[in-house]
Amino acid sequence: MKVEAIRGYSYQRHNTNNQAKNERTMAIPPDLTKIVKSNNYGMDIVNRPNIPTFTGANLTKAAIDMALQLPVSDRLAQVIQNIKLGDVVLLSKDFTKAQASLRKYASKLSFPIKREIYLADNNLKHNYAFFKHPNGDNHILNINDNPFYIRVKGTHYSLDAGKSSVIQDGNVIQFLDTSKNSGEHFVIKSEPKTDLSDFEKIFSKTYDYTKETETRLNKMNFETLSKEIMQSKGVSTKIDFSKIGGQSKAVEELKKGILYPVKYPSAYTADDITRGYILYGPAGTGKTEISRALANEANINYMYMSGTEFENKYVGESEANVRAFFQALKENQPSIGVIDEIDAIGKERGDKDVYGAKVVNQILTSMTDLYNSGDDVFVLGLTNKYDTLDSALKRSERFSKHIKFDIPDREGISQILDIHTANKPLDKNFKKSEIVEKMFEAKAVGGDIKYMTKLARENMMKRLGIYEKMENGTYQPSDMNDAKITQQDFLDAVAQFKEQRGKNIKPIGFNK
Repeated sequence: MKVEAIRGYSYQRHNTNNQAKNERTMAIPPDLTKIVKSNNYGMDIVNRPNIPTFTGANLTKAAIDMALQLPVSDRLAQVIQNIKLGDVVLLSKDFTKAQASLRKYASKLSFPIKREIYLADNNLKHNYAFFKHPNGDNHILNINDNPFYIRVKGTHYSLDAGKSSVIQDGNVIQFLDTSKNSGEHFVIKSEPKTDLSDFEKIFSKTYDYTKETETRLNKMNFETLSKEIMQSKGVSTKIDFSKIGGQSKAVEELKKGILYPVKYPSAYTADDITRGYILYGPAGTGKTEISRALANEANINYMYMSGTEFENKYVGESEANVRAFFQALKENQPSIGVIDEIDAIGKERGDKDVYGAKVVNQILTSMTDLYNSGDDVFVLGLTNKYDTLDSALKRSERFSKHIKFDIPDREGISQILDIHTANKPLDKNFKKSEIVEKMFEAKAVGGDIKYMTKLARENMMKRLGIYEKMENGTYQPSDMNDAKITQQDFLDAVAQFKEQRGKNIKPIGFNK
């Protein structure tokens, strides 16, 4: 941790032509003089004959000299009774040496240092560090290379270098000489003999690193969480293009644009390859599924994040999230990165939306870098709000190619239904054409068809009394041997889907 050099307590007034006229004469603060006298502190100063008046820097020097006559135990008690978790109090003759000693043993602390509070005492030969333990107790850390002792009710307990211990009122911190009776020592007090709060700034110096420390902590936590996000995202199920129905045009475009360049790189130069794609269309049309299938077909790394995951309430961290995402893609190339709901962070920039503009600018910069560096990375932006995207994102050398996902036609619905019923037991009288027509009339998309297939199986289970047997505890695996999904089970599923959607809710992707 970088620490500025100690500034002198005294200050030097700027010379002006009117300094002598404007400068007021001031005496040593009377409250401090009273405290020193009443407690018999620093009598070598107080008993000086003809105490002079002081001006400017001399006033500060005199106040410091008098404050340093206060016993170290009282000054330490005044400071340490108000410290918080993250504070370290250094007691020493020399701050630079004390901090060097603290740096040597800083790894023994279980918290980041937010503030250093320095107490000077010219009579000390060793360095001492005090801190607030997370459990609320005050502790001392031995930052010396040799052990010292903590005397508790006449018993000496050794504290080795780098070790810490709780301290309480009446404990004595002591470096013993050969007689084990004398040596450098001072008493720990829970509070000073007299309230010294008004003069604490005179005999102590605080170095506040709170803002810097919290910034570093936030950055460290963010980086840790970002790595976890990158590691946790991936293709969770084995899916390929054979499991994608109703989107043959989109599949063909992605094969030509990504799959073939990855599998046959010798046929392409860096300039031939498009790195950014926008997949747009109504929700449920298979945009996410097709991106997973593409990663499996190409056998490359896959990273997924939604636009909302990039957002952060702290200014600048959304941009950092974008940078971390693109960096992870580059470190794991060849790779495909998917930004789902890219409209959440890639909306058209406005004059007043400075925050949003910075995020879009970061995406643009990251995409440009992919093209310039020729990294084997592809990024797919998924959205069902294509018109809201910033125009700069849609330009060449950013998200260059735009692939529309349409509502499936009858043939597409038939393909999707085949995929989702491939391993389902269908009745021999099942008429697919009728179900396809009903689903087409319902304006169903891929996600809807998958859902209705599940509903049809549930209808079969209910019709055969399977759920009732499960409730009664009489179910046997053999009860499923002859279970078949019938035409009526599917017709009921379509009706249930339409009812659930609601009469007043328009089908996804359709306008009147």
